[in-house]
Amino acid sequence: MYQVLFATELFASFVPWLALNRRGLAILVHPESGNALADHTDHAIWMGEVLDIKTEVLENL
Repeated sequence: MYQVLFATELFASFVPWLALNRRGLAILVHPESGNALADHTDHAIWMGEVLDIKTEVLENL
């Protein structure tokens, strides 16, 4: 698993690039709003296989 942080102003160019170059990887793109649970569920964008997330871990972050 890898994590990449990118500036909001790069979203429009970086996310399409990820979609075209992910080479079969499952990718979760989400904001950092301060609500980890909502960011990883309600506000998330998946590319490829949707993986299970341990939401109980995110509830207390």
